[in-house]
Amino acid sequence: MVVKSLVEYPDSLLREVSTKVDVFDSDLQVLINDLIDTMLAEDSMGLAAPQIGELKRVFVLNKKRIAGDKNQKYQSEDILCVVNPEINFQENPIDSSEGCLSFPGRREIVKRFSSIEIQALNQQNQSFKLSGDGMLSILIQHEIDHLNGILFIDKK
Repeated sequence: MVVKSLVEYPDSLLREVSTKVDVFDSDLQVLINDLIDTMLAEDSMGLAAPQIGELKRVFVLNKKRIAGDKNQKYQSEDILCVVNPEINFQENPIDSSEGCLSFPGRREIVKRFSSIEIQALNQQNQSFKLSGDGMLSILIQHEIDHLNGILFIDKK
């Protein structure tokens, strides 16, 4: 288990656009494992690679935690790895109260969409579509913003 230090605002790395993942190798798997370990250690619903200092288009989500389960015992099927995501569809603008691990203790009201669909790759370079509503939709948008160098304080 490797828990990485979090990159916190105002570190300029958080404003940089992440690069597309082209190579699916052991280095990528190490990054994904570090993201998962750090996300779980922080008891977070999601974490993007830039938040641990890696400018790669990768984020992880804890589906069980997003659903409201605070049980600390998670199975591998509870974790979703998203590589090179692209938004296909979003609708129903909403205001969302959000926090961010890169902004300890801070919450903001953010403009988001209540429904979203993305196209992405998993850690084995297999394509998948993911649709989400509510909290899942908000979290996907939050993490994609991190990959694009956009912070939740920019979305008011």
